[in-house]
Amino acid sequence: MNEELDILNEETELEEVKELDFNCPNCGEIHQDDVVFLCNKCDAKDMIKKDGVYICPQCLTQGENFMCMSCDSTQVKLKSKI
Repeated sequence: MNEELDILNEETELEEVKELDFNCPNCGEIHQDDVVFLCNKCDAKDMIKKDGVYICPQCLTQGENFMCMSCDSTQVKLKSKI
């Protein structure tokens, strides 16, 4: 029975997600939940979920593609390393 519990615990173990830090030029430091990733070039199938945020990696390396949901600024910068 203990083996069954161990297997159940392994299967239900949640992926650890770290908080990402963002800076908005209008709002200052903002929470990850107040940021959306924008891309008009890539297909939705190219998006991956990384540290709780959906991104397409090729766009992330070319520039910042985040928008503040409070003020709609697209000049939001990612301060954390993904």
